[in-house]
Amino acid sequence: MSQYRKGYLFEKKTHSGVNEIISKFPELKSYGIESRGSKGAADIVFGIYNKKNKRRTWLGIQCKRGYVSMPEKKREVSSAMNNYGMVMFYCTPSKEKKTILEFYPDLEGWIKDWVKSLS
Repeated sequence: MSQYRKGYLFEKKTHSGVNEIISKFPELKSYGIESRGSKGAADIVFGIYNKKNKRRTWLGIQCKRGYVSMPEKKREVSSAMNNYGMVMFYCTPSKEKKTILEFYPDLEGWIKDWVKSLS
C-alpha cells in the first residue's frame, strides 16, 4: 500500500473519530471538509454550530501517522492560531495501540469547555 493511501485512510479514520466525539454533544451540528495531500495548516477543517445559542466556530485537524514531537505540535498549533485564527489539533495514532487516535490538545475537553463557556 502506498504512503498516500495510508495517509488517506488515516485521514478518513480521523474524520470519523472527530464526528464520533462531536456526536456526544446533541446541541452541536458539524460539517467536515478534507483536503487530500494538502500542504496547508490543516488536513481536515470542521465547522461546528451550537443549536442552543446559535454560536459557531471552526477547527483544524492535522493528521500525522508518524511521530511528531511535542514542541513541533505546540509550534504548529500556535502558528495556526496566529496566522489563520484557527483552533488547531494534531491527531496521531496512540503509541500503545495504533488503532486508537490521540488528539493534541485534548479535542473532547476543548469542545466541552467551548460548549460550557457559551451557555
